[in-house]
Amino acid sequence: MTGSVLQAYMICKRQAWLLAHQITGESDNDLLVIGRLIAQDSYSKDKKELKIFDGIVDVVRNEKGKIKIIEVKKSSKSSESAKYQLLFYMWKLSVKEGEIRIPKEKKIIKVFLTNENEKKLLLLLEEAEKVINNKVPPEPVQKSYCKTCSYNLFCWS
Repeated sequence: MTGSVLQAYMICKRQAWLLAHQITGESDNDLLVIGRLIAQDSYSKDKKELKIFDGIVDVVRNEKGKIKIIEVKKSSKSSESAKYQLLFYMWKLSVKEGEIRIPKEKKIIKVFLTNENEKKLLLLLEEAEKVINNKVPPEPVQKSYCKTCSYNLFCWS
């Protein structure tokens, strides 16, 4: 399980299964490329793209002796799934505070690993594990998100 798979699970169970099984979508998907560029160009003084537990944290900061993890997103459209992606990294690294940053919107969403958030995270992880451990992916479900998804052709061709 990675933070990206968990985030995908909250948006589309099929996408999460595909990611977990190393089946990649269109790597030149415009929205993925834009997202990568935003993450690379933002916060140039920080350590970026730290690989942990088969996942990648966008930004890691040391603020007054405390580690802070930051996820950079292109929009706040999927901020709830981004929150749990960030909580996953925070939980894995035993970090209590993080941020979701959306440079285009000049928005910062503070995230805290509280007992309540940890309980919700663990339930989501349990649910996601059941889906990704199946031998076949879930059937596709048409959502508004599908038209911009890198797996669009895979699901709907």
